[in-house]
Amino acid sequence: MKKSFSFLANNKKIIENFSYLSLLQILNMALPLLVFPYLIRVLGKDVYGLVIYAQAIVGYFVVLVNFGFNIIGTKEVSINRDRKNKLNKILSSIFIIKGGLFLFSCLTLLGLTFFLQEFKQYSLLLILTLWMCFNEFIFPVYYFQGIEKMKYITLLTLISRVTLVLFVFVLVNNKDDYLMVPIINGIGVLISGIISQSILYKDGIRYSWQPFYILKHYVLKSFVMALAYASNTLKANFSIVAVKLLFSLKDVAYFDLALKISRLGSTFLELIGVAIFPKMSREKNKRFLRKVMLLCGVLSLIFVLVIQLFSTTIVEIVGGEEMSNATDVLRIIVLFVPFQILGALLGRNGLIVHGYDKHVLYSMGLSSLLFLALLMGSYMLLGSLSLLFVGGIFVVSFVFDTAYRYFMCKKFEIV
Repeated sequence: MKKSFSFLANNKKIIENFSYLSLLQILNMALPLLVFPYLIRVLGKDVYGLVIYAQAIVGYFVVLVNFGFNIIGTKEVSINRDRKNKLNKILSSIFIIKGGLFLFSCLTLLGLTFFLQEFKQYSLLLILTLWMCFNEFIFPVYYFQGIEKMKYITLLTLISRVTLVLFVFVLVNNKDDYLMVPIINGIGVLISGIISQSILYKDGIRYSWQPFYILKHYVLKSFVMALAYASNTLKANFSIVAVKLLFSLKDVAYFDLALKISRLGSTFLELIGVAIFPKMSREKNKRFLRKVMLLCGVLSLIFVLVIQLFSTTIVEIVGGEEMSNATDVLRIIVLFVPFQILGALLGRNGLIVHGYDKHVLYSMGLSSLLFLALLMGSYMLLGSLSLLFVGGIFVVSFVFDTAYRYFMCKKFEIV
């Protein structure tokens, strides 16, 4: 009993941050799922699938704007949190780099909508979906995570999500209103972004132009993580794009629903890794990491078991009877959850905090290549694929990713 109280006392900040992050993810997941059945019914599976397809395309640019700063930025802020001048330089550099990448993303997407017929027919939807990139630029999640004040992230996300829910029910009434979905999201992001920047100003953060060599330093420092998460997003988003190319927009809706439900567990459990990251960056406590991995492994297996037992009911509750075809896909896709959770812990709190960033890149890059190779190779050999088969390939890529990180962590005596 004394050990339990001692553990709670020693890790009070982690528990507080995890609580706020848990609430954050409940909001992130629950509120969109609240409007999901409504959007499916009002927009129809085809039009809703188109909205998801646009988000998958813009998702590549989101990773570009992120550029690995949610990891590297958090680490730098955590280490320099008490050095105000250094903190100003770090945040100014990240803001300038992200701003340039956001502008580049906007211009590139505009060019693609002009030259590519596939994008031209959905040009306005794609442009409006750039709200995702703007959110990545304007919202300094790395700052709040670094100073371990997750409550700000939670409160600001609440504002954004509640805006989405309220306005969707009021403004989206038929298929022709599908453009209101990205517009409403954009309004919520703008409000929370302005408030977040006001908090930084209140905390004494002052942006200033930084010399080229400092900007170059942070670009190079984040480059490995940028490539790593780019390859990971390539895999995640390409699964949606591949489903659209191989099947139909209805199948995109099925696949997306299966991913959304699966990520209820994976995202929630991944918060544990996010919450301990500042502590691990400072202390590099290997024993503590092993305990967290055991806890997350057990919880993720319980989540998978629950989904396997109640998948039909869960799909009907979230998507309605018309989305029942997503049930079998869900049973396959949810198997990636334990591997993603353990892989994230091994990568973020194992390899990265000990300076082996490049192996996170290697694992993500190789697993993404494996996903693409298996997908294209199977299609060439078989001539056609099923949605379940694509889901299986998706899971296999996560197994490989986690196995690689585990062997590297064993090699460097991290676990």
